[in-house]
Amino acid sequence: MALVGAPLLIAAIFLGGPWFFAVVGVIALRGQWELTRILAPGESGLPIRLMTLIVGLALLVDAWLSAGSHWGVVLVAGTAVVLLDLVVQPEMPAPGMTAGVTTLSWVYVVAPLAHLFWLRGEAGILGTPSGGPWLVLGLFLMVWGSDTLAYLAGMQWGRHKLVPAVSPGKSVEGMVAGIIGAGAVGTGLAAWVPGLAWSLPAGGGIGVLIGVGAVLGDLMESRLKRGAGAKDAGNLLPGHGGVLDRFDSTLLCAPLLYYVLVLLGGV
Repeated sequence: MALVGAPLLIAAIFLGGPWFFAVVGVIALRGQWELTRILAPGESGLPIRLMTLIVGLALLVDAWLSAGSHWGVVLVAGTAVVLLDLVVQPEMPAPGMTAGVTTLSWVYVVAPLAHLFWLRGEAGILGTPSGGPWLVLGLFLMVWGSDTLAYLAGMQWGRHKLVPAVSPGKSVEGMVAGIIGAGAVGTGLAAWVPGLAWSLPAGGGIGVLIGVGAVLGDLMESRLKRGAGAKDAGNLLPGHGGVLDRFDSTLLCAPLLYYVLVLLGGV
């Protein structure tokens, strides 16, 4: 699955336009579905889950076309519809939990992934025609580099548990290796991708920040799954869990990279 998914993602990044929107949209909507399924299971929540996806899609379209300028209207309208559905379904258990999970799916999944559009410059901001695709691909390369080195180092040298109550398999040694790996990838991007216009120190520093964000993003999703008593967010990818399990780090790192670049003026 990864051998197919990664090339499709990279192709969509460079094609841009509706191709990129379609890939990000599938990731976001599937991630929403997985989150609401594990945190608010049961057929009674199906109508609200569908409405949550519709609002999520509206947020993505607005982010893609107009940089989220109408998010307030979409969120107010979506919340009103969800609350109305809770009223007309008085038999639904734990309505407060259902409403909370609905809101969380927008804030935790959709809004962070929308930053991928802005990094690429889809809404006419931040990204440039030459650098925009490389910003997005660079983000994924730093995250993948961090995850890979963290896993390998943890398997080989991991002795000290990082947060065993949340994620027993993660080690301090793996975390350090992952951060170093992301920093190395960021430095490499600065050296070999002219479209980014990053200095070597900036590239290394950005990579280190992404490495830290990747760890935190992974732990955040692990905490949600553990609280819900779920091992994986889904079973879409055999042996790898669901979409949330594959893109948990991206949920934190996409907005992190975007706002770092905004603060630094694009670097």
